[in-house]
Amino acid sequence: MAEGHRPGTISGALVRRHRERAGLTQRELAERSGVSLAAVRDLEQGRSGRPRRESARRLASALGLPPEEVPAMFGPAAATSEAAPRESRTGAAPQLVIGVLGPLTVWRDGAAVPFGAEKARSLLLRLALSADEVVRREALMDLLWGERRPPTAVDLLYTYIARLRRLVRPAAPPTCAIVAAPGGYRLVAGPERLDLLRFRSLAAAGRVEADPERALKEYAAAAALWRGESDVDSLRHHPLATALTEEYAELLRAYAATARELGACEQVLPRLRGLAQRLELHEPLHADLVATLAAAGRRAEALAAYDRVRAALRDQLGIDPGQRLREAHRDVLTRDGARTPLRPDMVRQIPAVPSLHSAGPVRSVPRTGPAGA
Repeated sequence: MAEGHRPGTISGALVRRHRERAGLTQRELAERSGVSLAAVRDLEQGRSGRPRRESARRLASALGLPPEEVPAMFGPAAATSEAAPRESRTGAAPQLVIGVLGPLTVWRDGAAVPFGAEKARSLLLRLALSADEVVRREALMDLLWGERRPPTAVDLLYTYIARLRRLVRPAAPPTCAIVAAPGGYRLVAGPERLDLLRFRSLAAAGRVEADPERALKEYAAAAALWRGESDVDSLRHHPLATALTEEYAELLRAYAATARELGACEQVLPRLRGLAQRLELHEPLHADLVATLAAAGRRAEALAAYDRVRAALRDQLGIDPGQRLREAHRDVLTRDGARTPLRPDMVRQIPAVPSLHSAGPVRSVPRTGPAGA
């Protein structure tokens, strides 16, 4: 590797060069490859390391490159297989996993199962976001057609549901299925079959874990399940999707607080930075970013992060930072961030996850943290 290059910089430059030669935008490359737009951007800008093998293969294929060029573009790290998420406590690969914490994916026996019908993808994601809860037929038809509902909408919905049932039905035992219920349908699944439920299980385990080191491992495992933005446009701005992003933000805040307590800030910073960039007006998240940068000895970066969110709040909302963000800034200026983590009383004290089925719109600019900071 050339001197001065970070891991991922060379491969990102090559991806951008080949993409431009192919006449593709970043979004077009993401759609062709099935890799999230955020991942393509991070890769090209050198903000992420080498992609896993399946992502690298799909990117190369979308760019019209032969498989043998994958190692040259992404290095030997791309040889690690990207399969379905595995159950971390047993190491066994689930027979079928539905992944909604990023581009919608269905894995069977560790391999991605292709299904491209946009309406089917919308239905599966909507049911998965309300796993084990009934989603009414009217809500599903509104999602698919809005005000332009065809006269045969009920029959078409039944056809789409039947196809999804065949897609997600594993061999045996039937631990994942779409079942009819009075007035609608529900997805029956467990943490071993739906990454969202696994994510929540790990986050909950971290919250109740008395040993900070064990809690850190639970949070790290939960965060690792998050693969980026959804690729289902019809639900990208749905209240359930917004609430899910907020769950991830709360997980990262608890993860960061525990990392500060243990002096392990560097492991959470990449994810914390990434989400803060996406949620540029989320004050509690930015407060934790500032505190974690300071605790990692990155004082100048912490001050710059504060300046960015302060400017965004003023420019877009005409307001100044709230109390918690100001406290984080004051801690950077007046304390040794490496020894004085922000609000240690809040470590791991995020609330239990509410039911998303009944969730209303989630405010995108929360003023206070979940513990009432």
